[in-house]
Parts: sequence; C-alpha cells; structure tokens
Amino acid sequence: MHPKTPPDIPQSERAMSVLAGSLVVGCLVIPLYASQASSLGQFASVFGVALVVACSSLLIGGLLGFLFGIPRTLQQEASQATQQNRKDQPQETNYAVNTNLEQISDWLTKILVGVGLTQVSTLPAALREYADFVGTGLGNFLNSGVFSIALLLFFLINGFLISYLWTRLHLAGALRQADASSRLAAVETKLDIIDIDAKAWSSVQRLLNPAPGSIPPSQEEINAIIAPATSNMKAQIFWAAQQVRSENWQNLEGKPKMERTIPIFRALIASDTEGVYHANHGQLGFALKDQRNPNWVEAQAELTEAIKLRGNWQTSGWLPHYEFVRAICRINLDEAFKNGKQSDEKTRLAINSDLEVAFSDSRVKELAQNEPEIKKWMELNGVTTPRRSAR
Repeated sequence: MHPKTPPDIPQSERAMSVLAGSLVVGCLVIPLYASQASSLGQFASVFGVALVVACSSLLIGGLLGFLFGIPRTLQQEASQATQQNRKDQPQETNYAVNTNLEQISDWLTKILVGVGLTQVSTLPAALREYADFVGTGLGNFLNSGVFSIALLLFFLINGFLISYLWTRLHLAGALRQADASSRLAAVETKLDIIDIDAKAWSSVQRLLNPAPGSIPPSQEEINAIIAPATSNMKAQIFWAAQQVRSENWQNLEGKPKMERTIPIFRALIASDTEGVYHANHGQLGFALKDQRNPNWVEAQAELTEAIKLRGNWQTSGWLPHYEFVRAICRINLDEAFKNGKQSDEKTRLAINSDLEVAFSDSRVKELAQNEPEIKKWMELNGVTTPRRSAR
C-alpha cells in the first residue's frame, strides 16, 4: 500500500500564503531600516512612523482590493427572468438582499480607474512630494525618500492583493451561506405557520365532528390553538363554523352540532384583539339565540357589538339581520310580553328601532313579518309598520 499523502493545497491558498509571507518580510525590513538611527529615541521615532505608513498603506490597499473584489449578484436580472417565465402565474412579493455596496464598489472602481488614467502623468511629481514629506519623519537619511516610496507601494499592493483574493475566495461563499441561512429560516418559519394552521384546523374539525366518547377541548384550549393561526386560516375556520351553524339551527336534531360552533366563534372573537370582524359576534349571537337553551342576554349583547362594528348596514353591504334577530332577543327578554301585556316605553322604543331597520330591506322584512314572536309583539303593542313616528 502507498503511504497517504496530504491533500494538495489549492493554488489560491498558496497565493495567500506567499502574500502573507511577503507581508512578514516587509514588516521585518522596517526595524532594519530604523537601525541606522543614532539613538534609541530616533530609532523608536523612525520605527513608529514607518509602521504607521505601512499600516495605512496596507489598509488603503485592502479597501481598494475589497471594492474591486466584491462579488456581484444578478438578483435583478434573475427576478426579471423569473417574472417573464411566470406571466400566467400569481405574483408574490419577493425580498432581495441590499446591493448598495456592490453598486458603490462598481462606481468607485470606475471612478478610480478613470481618474488614475487621466492623472498618471502627474504621478512622478506626486511621489517626489510624498517622499520629501514622509522622508523627514523617517529620519531624513539619504535613503529615506526611496524607502518611503518602497514602503508605500509594497504595503499598498500587498494589501490590495490580499484583500482582493480573500474577497473573491471567501466573501462570495459567506454571502451564499448567509442567503442560504436566510432562506432556510424563511422556510422554517413558513413550516411553523403551516403547522400552526394545520393544528388549528384539525382541532376545529374534531370539535365540529367529535369521535364517539371524545372529550371536547375547553374554551381556553380552543382560544390558544386558534389565536396564532393566520388570518386566512381564521377565515376558513369562520366559514366552516358558519356553514355548520346555518345548516343545523332550525331542527332540534341538529342543534347539538350547531352548539359546537359557539366555542369556535368565541375563540375567533378572542383572537380579534383589534375588534375588526363583526361577523364573529353576529354568528355567536345567532348561535346563542338558537341553542336548545337560548341565552337571550348574551345573544343580545353580541348582536349589539356586531352592529357597532358593522356600522350602517346600507353602506357596509350587509343586510340588517342583526337588528332583526336582536329584536327577537329583546322581545323574549321583555317580561310584559311574556305576560301578554304591552311593553313599557323604553322597551317598545328599542324593539321598534330594530324592527324599523329590519323592515327597511324587503328580504329581511319578509322574514320579520313571518316570525311568530314579532307578529305577536306588534299586535300587543299596536304596531302595524315600525316607523320613527311610532316612537
């Protein structure tokens, strides 16, 4: 068997090693140059100035190398191509990384190259001025001017090459890794949302269609399950519960199933912390009124809240069913009506106000006129057609 050999070092890594080694050599030259000083104080002064010039040149070169080496992302072109390929598909909002640094890098490199080419003729004079200025700080020896220029160019070029290679070799991979991590986090968040919605939908279905002998969840459990669901899932839950309620409220056999929608509407109301959806209150009021043991007080309160959130029925686009059902609740809460007597003034005005709104739409008016309790109340109180004048 042949002995194992270490893996070959990539050419890019070799180049980085050579540049790093040359940088060490350049740093060692500085104390050698400073050793020609006549005193320890002058040595420290020359060494410090040379080190500052070297570090400054290295940083400037590194910045230029970074600007020249920043990888470009083709997200805009890719986005346009994607949109072109999906003309017939629903569009969604996409968020891309900020590429301002890439654009700045592109502008600066073009400006630097352009200005450098136009000013190249002035470079020798500028270097002489630089050598005279920095040479004083470097001890003003016979070789200070040459050393100052060599120091500038060596560390400037070295910093440029090291930064450029590092940016090209490692920055692109780091950016790709960051993008991949961001996409992975987005996928995980989406999966969490899907899991929450699935759990909410499953719980609602188990509540509406329970298995024999199963124990229904408490109101607190339903609230906790539905609250974090998305608005789309809550809308789906609402329509499922509304369908079950509307299909089972009239017959006695279906009322137990209809009553199972009550905790669902309560949970939807609890999750609507901003009080936006009046239909949740309206459906709960209907269910409380139609359950086997009607809760007239709470049904009236929920319908009142629904009317408040809905506003004017004509401008909101909803028929005045809330007022129609609330009138029934108020009639059943009227002790005078239960005893076959006329309502007191306050109660009569409240019921008449609801009936007036209900009768303003022909479809709801027909329902109200065929409601036995409303017909009986109107007869007891001598109301033929609810109007403002009847108040």
